[in-house]
Amino acid sequence: FDELESHEKILLAPNEAEAIEVFKKAVEKGDLDAMVFLGVEYLGNENDLETRKEGLRFLENAGDEGHGVALHHLALFHLNGDQDLGIRSSKSAFRTYLSSAAEARDPEALFLRAHCLYHGTDGFSQDYNAALQGFIDAAKEGSADGAISAGAMLHRGEVVPRDQAKAFELYQEAAEMGSIEGWRNVVACYKYGEGVPKSEATADY
Repeated sequence: FDELESHEKILLAPNEAEAIEVFKKAVEKGDLDAMVFLGVEYLGNENDLETRKEGLRFLENAGDEGHGVALHHLALFHLNGDQDLGIRSSKSAFRTYLSSAAEARDPEALFLRAHCLYHGTDGFSQDYNAALQGFIDAAKEGSADGAISAGAMLHRGEVVPRDQAKAFELYQEAAEMGSIEGWRNVVACYKYGEGVPKSEATADY
């Protein structure tokens, strides 16, 4: 305990200004993650227009290098539009940026594209099989929502062939990622014997 207490005493207090300077230096060295961080930070509506424009340039530069998170943010900007930054709302641009972000394996972009494919919205044609694969791909990249959505599609079997065993596996993956909904679905599968042998004892546990 004494050792832990001594370590706690040397922790540095948060200093946003110093942190920004560190990220700026990282950007000068070509660090794309730092570029995206500053881009998102600068694009906040509380900042002046010139700062926001610089933030957009950071995202665009990182996007040009294929950074998935940057491309995902750019997709959302083009979907919603931003009059001050001169960005018109465009489903075509949104689709292009989002598809590029998904190809870069950004989990949130993979999930969002699959969501659009499932519903046939925001410039995407409805395609249930592509949506299912997109949710599965998102899950592979760490998206609990992707795992739950793919699991739900397979569990119900309404628009794709039913596979409750695979659905259970996906719910379990989501649960292991820390999803409460994933755990609830795992419990329900045990309780009703869907995709796994029925076991109320395991469900209660």
